[in-house]
Amino acid sequence: MKGRSFLAIVGVIAGGALTAHPAWGQTIVSRGVGLAHDCFIYAKAGNQPRDGITVCNEALKREMLSVKDRAATHDNRGVMLNALGQMDNASWDFNESIRLDPSLGDPHVNLGVVLIRKGRHQEALDSINRGLALGMSFPHIGYFDRGVAYEMMGQFREAYYDYKKVLELDPNYAPAIERLKYFTVTRAPAKS
Repeated sequence: MKGRSFLAIVGVIAGGALTAHPAWGQTIVSRGVGLAHDCFIYAKAGNQPRDGITVCNEALKREMLSVKDRAATHDNRGVMLNALGQMDNASWDFNESIRLDPSLGDPHVNLGVVLIRKGRHQEALDSINRGLALGMSFPHIGYFDRGVAYEMMGQFREAYYDYKKVLELDPNYAPAIERLKYFTVTRAPAKS
């Protein structure tokens, strides 16, 4: 039909912009008291991950945690392990968190981040989608991570819309603002 247009989204990836990147979001779950809560604080702060892992280890060994608190503590420790590049250990923690409490969305998204880093993009996308469907602490991070997975798979339109969704949820989320700089959006006439 004449006069109609469609939105063409072209992703432009600047040299190496989407290799293992510390800006990929990971979510943390707030559960517990005592050492389990301290583990959460370390994961949330994102600094001193080695100290945080030690605190998480102690919480898992010494505290009588509910199943939900134990699952959350595994998720939080996994975030810090991933930050240190210990992807296999992080994967184990995320999978353990999922095993303990399959209703938590956060460990699914966090496992997706590890899978992206391992180049297993479709598996990452599946895991992130499960996490988003279950609900999570910070949905904007889930959409960002899904956008990264889509971008790595060459699905630029989907990535673009996920990055835009991130900014609807958190207009100041710098990693999404930065990723959108690499996209060109044009309108072209619809094909007859």
